[in-house]
Amino acid sequence: MNADSELDTLLNRPFVFRERPAPTAADLRAVWRIPLTLMLTRACRSSQATHEQLHVLNWAVRSTESAERLGEFLAGKIRPEQAVVRFEPALDRTVALAHGFGLLTWKKKRYWGLGAEANELLTAIDEDEQIFAVEKSLLGSLPSQLSQAAVRRLLGRKVR
Repeated sequence: MNADSELDTLLNRPFVFRERPAPTAADLRAVWRIPLTLMLTRACRSSQATHEQLHVLNWAVRSTESAERLGEFLAGKIRPEQAVVRFEPALDRTVALAHGFGLLTWKKKRYWGLGAEANELLTAIDEDEQIFAVEKSLLGSLPSQLSQAAVRRLLGRKVR
């Protein structure tokens, strides 16, 4: 039997298509995203974060490499263009949901702050070492709380 006839034999069979459930990616699940967003907000000065700060921290906790890049930038070891920040649309939806649930509140015309119930949730997260272990580690590896001035320098905007 030659190669062409073997291929014809293999391909000359009925195809069966089965519908299978498609799982939602973890980063799109509100149950996972909202507590993470609260952790990101708390990682900013006075537990208040701008839109840009949330996106920078969200990028930083996505991988060890991103967290290292942010840490190196904050320590003055690399230039802003060496840490390419990715903005993620799912974070904006999560912030809106957290605000709707009263976990984030709008403060001072540009900052998101933690709502009253957010602290209870964050306390529960802190008490369990297994919950958000990777994200806690990455946030803990950053040199200090993330200031808006540092974010502006990183994103190439003038500092007021």
